[in-house]
Amino acid sequence: MSRNPLRRPIDWAAAAISLLLLTAAVVVVPVSALFGVSLHENLTQRAAYAAQTTHRVDAVLTTAPTMSVPVSEVYTQDSISSTAVVEWRTDQGTRTATMQVPANAAPGDTVPLWIDQAGNRVPPPPTPGSVTVSAVFAALLLLLVLELGCFALISATQRLARRIGMRAWEREWAFLQRGGTWSQR
Repeated sequence: MSRNPLRRPIDWAAAAISLLLLTAAVVVVPVSALFGVSLHENLTQRAAYAAQTTHRVDAVLTTAPTMSVPVSEVYTQDSISSTAVVEWRTDQGTRTATMQVPANAAPGDTVPLWIDQAGNRVPPPPTPGSVTVSAVFAALLLLLVLELGCFALISATQRLARRIGMRAWEREWAFLQRGGTWSQR
């Protein structure tokens, strides 16, 4: 500890806590990177499993597409969204579902979809690019949350230390005004 009489124990405690939190803020950078790498490996394994257990089939439109967005809300042709009943064949028989299709599709047209081993419709397996983007986004989000948390705790610690220090000074000053002598601590 310094021999400075103006430096109170709360100042030392706040400095130590702030230093510890700054160290934590530095440590979370590689921790977030390791989390991102681990998540990428996990998502890659899941994507490989999905690619092995699903496959793409062509489904045939059995009904004409119907607009799922009112024309009054559509600003461009790209915004038009239509749904139709589609049918596809599996080893277990014929399946049907309602799905999003191009607005200009007609009955008899085919649209691609992904099915699992039981013939149920599933989302397509993730691409390597989407796996990487997801892992990077998750790692950056974790890093941001942890860094903001560390800096918020540093700010709260400093604010609390100032408040405690100011109250101690107020007590000391009030004591001096009532005729006490300065303790010089």
